[in-house]
Order: sequence, then structure tokens, then C-alpha cells
Amino acid sequence: MQLYDQFGRVIQKEKAPERRTLAAAPILDSWREYVTAGLTPQILASLLKEADAGDVRRQSEMFDQMEEKDAHILGEKSKRQNVILDLDFKISPASEDARDVKVAEFIEEFIDNFTEYDDVMVSLQDAVGKGFSATEIFWDVSAGQALPEKLEFIEQKRLLFTDKTGILRRHPLLISDDELMGAEIPAWKTIFHRYGGKSGHSTRSGIYRVCAWMYLFKNYAIKDWVAFAEVYGMPLRLGKYDPGADKADKAALITAIQSLGSDAAGIISKSTEIEFIESVRGKATGELYEALASFANRENSKALLGQTLSAEVGDKGSYAAAKVHNGVRLDLIKADARALAGSIRHQLIRPIVGFNFGWDTDCPGYEAVWEESEDLTKKSEWVGNLLERGVEMPVSFVRSEFNIPEPDGDEPIIGTRVSAGDVSAAKLIAKIIARPGAAGDLSPADVLKRIGNKALSTAGVDDMMKPIETLLAKAESLEEFRDGLPDLLADMDESSQGDLMQQAFLLAELSGRFDAS
Repeated sequence: MQLYDQFGRVIQKEKAPERRTLAAAPILDSWREYVTAGLTPQILASLLKEADAGDVRRQSEMFDQMEEKDAHILGEKSKRQNVILDLDFKISPASEDARDVKVAEFIEEFIDNFTEYDDVMVSLQDAVGKGFSATEIFWDVSAGQALPEKLEFIEQKRLLFTDKTGILRRHPLLISDDELMGAEIPAWKTIFHRYGGKSGHSTRSGIYRVCAWMYLFKNYAIKDWVAFAEVYGMPLRLGKYDPGADKADKAALITAIQSLGSDAAGIISKSTEIEFIESVRGKATGELYEALASFANRENSKALLGQTLSAEVGDKGSYAAAKVHNGVRLDLIKADARALAGSIRHQLIRPIVGFNFGWDTDCPGYEAVWEESEDLTKKSEWVGNLLERGVEMPVSFVRSEFNIPEPDGDEPIIGTRVSAGDVSAAKLIAKIIARPGAAGDLSPADVLKRIGNKALSTAGVDDMMKPIETLLAKAESLEEFRDGLPDLLADMDESSQGDLMQQAFLLAELSGRFDAS
């Protein structure tokens, strides 16, 4: 059987993991290009085209700077990235075999004791916005076992998706200070999590490629808004000069006008004049800039979370709409969890099992556990309505639906135990009372009589009476009949007798209450 690594390459069944450091690049990590400074539509298009060709360096730096400069993008991305920490993941054995159970327990113990595991999950979730994310695995074999001792995040700009001839490749090369053209990544040395909002190549699947355009337009709006706010409400400073003024006088007038904006003082020549024209209040506002920035925020929320109401309620929000929008967000979280669990299982759990138990050992399952809240009040009303209509259901079903455990032995309980007789009698009464026209056409005495007749017919009283009638016919005296009755009890069904007694007691109680009323 052939073995494939996380990139789909056929590899040998190695006995020990690669231990040398791959991602050491202190020079590359210390250098940044601030590509969002002076970003224009032309520059943005060129960045995306470079990524399309396999060079994601400048696109990755732009994505990082978008998070640094745009609080809305950072906030929406953090909601989706950090919510993964609220989920519980479970490890399930590949089978019920003792060896598979042991393997699953080994993996579970490792994950429970790995203190950096939450950080690793969040780092891999960086793929949502940027299309992919990678961490380097540092293996420790000192204790006779091969286990990761730490995992370090690899910046996206360190990955190159072209070979040395410039051809686009599906799986990345790793750039380091020694390998500026990229080098192949050894098997089981990294976790490469690919995930985003779009299908296609990893370089084009990040949601931030959609957000980048809204970020650019919002950046323009904020820049113009700040410039507008700086001069809004200030009087227009108009300088006048004589026709014979030379260049020096004109330059001095310009300088004086500009200095008056901040210093409110200046000197000019007698031959020049400065006039202050008051702006008309209320004629111009910044609503246009705010509307454009808000529109960009809403579009980015849709791209990252699939909805907007969990970020901003707006003027048309409602509880029902917010509930629907939150459901959309939950769908995205479930999709994120499935994708992340798949990468963890195949690229982290699989090599741990292979190095420690052999590559022919089945890998245990790894998936998120979902426990969605349920309206128990509505469910209890649903169960009650079914019981009132005579629907039969076992007590075990009710316990499972409401997650109510069985009492353990003599453990103290709250409430009253319901016997089979109680249930059948209550069901019988519910059938009669729920019958159309019963409440309006029958008096309480008639209802009780009908209940009694129905109880006798369902309990099989005729079958119980046949042995007694036969004994009575054969007996020659009352004493002989009396002495033969105990012998009949051994052949009678005790459960049927118990049900009949329960129903009789219930009818007696109802009759007593009717008489008292």
C-alpha cells in the first residue's frame, strides 16, 4: 500500500520525522513592504495578478496590513477565527478493536496536554481570509516517541507557488534566507491548511481578495472625510493682491493664508489683502463619506460572516432577522470546523500514529461536537399534546429527548415514578376526553361510566371471569367454590390484574372527587 503525504506526494514509510528547522528566515521576516501606502486600483490589480501567477508575497503583506488598518475587517475576521475555540472536538477510535482504542487514547492524551494547541487552531484559521495557512512541526523523539514539541506559524509570504521555471504549482515551496527561490517541504514537517471562500487555486481562494476592493474604496472615503472634517466650518481665506504685485509678494500672501489656518496670525504687505468668507452652515455634511464607509463595512461583513446583523443591527433589524443571520454564521462555523478537523487529522494525527504505531495502523477520527440549544419548553408541550391524544411512547424515549438520566439504585429522586398502569389509565382517560363532542355532550357521571366500561373491556375482564364461572358451575357448594379460588390465581396473568387494579383505583379517586364536588 502506497503512502501519501499532506501534499499528495507518494513517500516512503519513514521511521522518524524530519527534525531540522525549515522556516528559519530572520532576514526575510524583518523586512516589510507597506504595499497599502498609496494603494490605488491599479496597484491592487497588479498585486492580485502577481498572486495569480504564484507569487503571493505582496498580496500576503497587503492582507496583513488590511487587518492592521481596518478595525471592521479585524473584528469580523476575529469572530470567525476565534469562535473555533468555543467548539469541542472528539477523537473516536477507528474501530472497537483494543489496539485502535489505545491509539485513540494516546492521541487524546497528547492533545489534552499540548498547551499550545489552541494557538495552533487559531493560526490555521488564518486561512479563512488569506486562502491558506501553514505551521511548522518541531518533532521530539527524546522519550522514545515521536511527538510534536511545538508548532510555529509560517507567514504566508514565505510560501511560493511557482517552480524555478515560473510554472504555477498546486503545492508550495518554502522560501528561507538560504533558499530564496523556494525549497520542497519534507513530508509531515508542516500543516498546510487550505480553506477560503472560493474554489480554485490556494492563491486565489482567500476571502480577503473580495474584501480588498471594499477596503480600497473605504480608504478613499475615510481619507476624503478626514480632509473634509479639517476644513468644515472654517471660513474661506481669500487673498487679494494688486495687479503690480511681484512673485515675492504673491508667495508671501500664500504663506500668510496657509499659516492663518493653524496659527491664526501672520504678516502681509500693505499692497495685499486677506478676506475671510464665512461658510454657509448646514449646507454640507460628511454623510456621503460615512455612507460609503458603512457600505464597505457591510459588504466585508457579508464576505466574512455571510450576514451583517451580528455586526451592526441597523435601522431595519429584528429578532427574527438576527436569528436567521446567526444561523448563516453557524453554517460557516460548521464548515470551518469540518475543514480544520480534516487538516488536523490528516497532517498532524496521521503522522503521530504512523511514527509511533506504524503506518499500517488506521488513523482515529477527529471531528467537532455540536450541541445546539433546544427549546425544552416547546418540546415538553409537544410531548404533552401527543400524550393527551393517546399516542403511546416509552419512558426511555422521553428521558433521551430531555437528556434525563435513569436514577441510580436508591438515589433520591424528585417527582413521582409512573407505573405502566398509571400510564395506560391516563392514556385511556385522555382518549375519551379528547373524543370530539365528549366535553359538551356528556356529563361527568357519563364520562366516568364510559371510562369504567372502557377499562373493563381493555383489561380483558371476560377472560379473567371464565375460569371463575367454570369453577362455580362445577362446585356443589359455596365452600367448595371458596376453596377452589386460590388455585385459579396461579393461572392468571398478574400484570393484567395489576393494570386492572390501577385503573380501578384511579376510577375510584375520580368518582370520589365527582361526588365531593
